[in-house]
Amino acid sequence: MTALAGDHIMVKMTDNGSTERTFADGDISSVDLGMTYTQHDVTGFGDAAKNFINGQLDAPVTIKGFLTTTSNIGTHTVLNGLFQNGGTTTLTVQVGQNTTPTSGDPEFEGAFIVESYKPTIETGGAITFEAMLKPASGTAPAWGTVS
Repeated sequence: MTALAGDHIMVKMTDNGSTERTFADGDISSVDLGMTYTQHDVTGFGDAAKNFINGQLDAPVTIKGFLTTTSNIGTHTVLNGLFQNGGTTTLTVQVGQNTTPTSGDPEFEGAFIVESYKPTIETGGAITFEAMLKPASGTAPAWGTVS
């Protein structure tokens, strides 16, 4: 299996007006797609070992990047509006296989709400941010492929 490079990731979010926006190359530095299941102990008294089943999926997402104010596609422009208004967004993360994502490449997508949006301002450096997203519907975010 070929290792994938993180510089071939395309991140898209719908803004407050439900228009899909694609962030510019280099604006997003990392996307953590945490997916875990709540597990339930179903061990019986006669079982020799503990055993579990999966419950509901928890899929928080952490996005980090550079604060940009470009009209329509700036990270601050899109994220701050969603955070301030509590709007639901569709997050799409496309993973190119060592080149720009194309049809058939891995894609993660789901409906989210922005739980927190934290810009970090340091003297003499670029302004960065960290945004935490949580699922916003009963439908779990999922991996698929770019169409």
